[in-house]
Amino acid sequence: MASTSATPSRHGNVDRTYRILLWRLMPVLMLCYILNYLDRSNIGMAKLQFLRDLGMRETAYGLAAGSFYLGYILFGVPVNVVLGKIGARKSLLVIMLLWGLLSASLAFVTLPGHFYAIRFLIGVAEAGFLPAVLMYLSRWIPQSQRARFNGIFLSAIAIAGLIGGPLGGYIMTLGNGLFGLRGWQALFLLEGLPSCAMGLAAYVCLKERPRDAAWLTEEQKRKIESDLSGGEAGARPTSQHVHASLWTVFRDVRFLSLVAIAIAGAVGTSSIGLWLPSIIRETGIHDILVIGVLSAIPNGAAIFAQYCNARHSDRTGERRWHAAGPLLAAAAGWCVMPFLSNAPWLSILVITFIACATFSFTGPFWSMPTKLLSGTAAAGGLGVITSMIGLGSFLSPVIMGWLIDRTHTMAAGEIYLALVLFLGGTALLLGIKADKVSV
Repeated sequence: MASTSATPSRHGNVDRTYRILLWRLMPVLMLCYILNYLDRSNIGMAKLQFLRDLGMRETAYGLAAGSFYLGYILFGVPVNVVLGKIGARKSLLVIMLLWGLLSASLAFVTLPGHFYAIRFLIGVAEAGFLPAVLMYLSRWIPQSQRARFNGIFLSAIAIAGLIGGPLGGYIMTLGNGLFGLRGWQALFLLEGLPSCAMGLAAYVCLKERPRDAAWLTEEQKRKIESDLSGGEAGARPTSQHVHASLWTVFRDVRFLSLVAIAIAGAVGTSSIGLWLPSIIRETGIHDILVIGVLSAIPNGAAIFAQYCNARHSDRTGERRWHAAGPLLAAAAGWCVMPFLSNAPWLSILVITFIACATFSFTGPFWSMPTKLLSGTAAAGGLGVITSMIGLGSFLSPVIMGWLIDRTHTMAAGEIYLALVLFLGGTALLLGIKADKVSV
């Protein structure tokens, strides 16, 4: 049961203290994450030029894109164990400086091998970002408020998807020839270097814990610390948490169910970005500008749905169904899509529903690992989860592409996505009891 200090927020009376935290912390963290996703995904836009300039083929491009997730997977756990020891604030500084410089350096590669190596290193650097932010929020935000804060933070993914394509095209068009650079080189430079500056800004603006924040009153600091300690005490005794050893969590069915739904959610969210334009084109719309505008609709709607689901999860104190339910709903939506190939507007309506459902799972879900994990297992366990997210993000496009090549239609890929999301949502419901993750 939650502490009484958290109760008012469940009934919609958002405490002024947490409104202050919302406006002080979230703009900085969200801007960091938007830059993270832009630097991660801008290779798709840059590809339009650099394949020819570097003499790369489509297969080589696939390897370059996938090498990012290879670094993400292999170094997710060790990187996050180290970061757990140096603190979230320093972690964000180091991570953003490294990935920003590496992303900007892509502008100067001359050989495909250089591209593979740098993308791999970017994956290594970014592997610690999301766990560092979640660890940071766990030191500021009690369980009763965390899904809402996580949901707002993770809406940066949809925001990045909303602005990434138009911004990339704008930079590549105006930057082509600037200082002798090609458009793709300008893109990597102008989207990479701001991450370095933002890392420094985050280090200056953010404080490690509430007691270090001069912009909070002593009463507000005591309230936050009380809510945090009350949430921890009210959740479960330490003996009922997942074991504090990193290695023993692999034998815990609750942790494995978190991994399963994390993979499913990653497959769902990444597939929307990767295949949405193709789905729209398959309905008979071929104008690229129209496709780009229509692709923004699902991402825009998802931002609103993501926030509403996370807020409702905080108000009710329920996590499992708020995380698993949206993925099951998205799975149903993907099952319908194969029958809508000749109905453009109905297809867009259903894919918008799918995007809203898929992104809605994120806030409640990311409130669960820190509830179940403690000690070293918290940092290492989050590293395992994010590494598995990388694995799903690496393998799923390959599977989707193979299915589409074999069947010459999107239908088989859409059924595949429905199956993955259904299995992920079901795994969470079966693997974790309600009282283990309720606020």
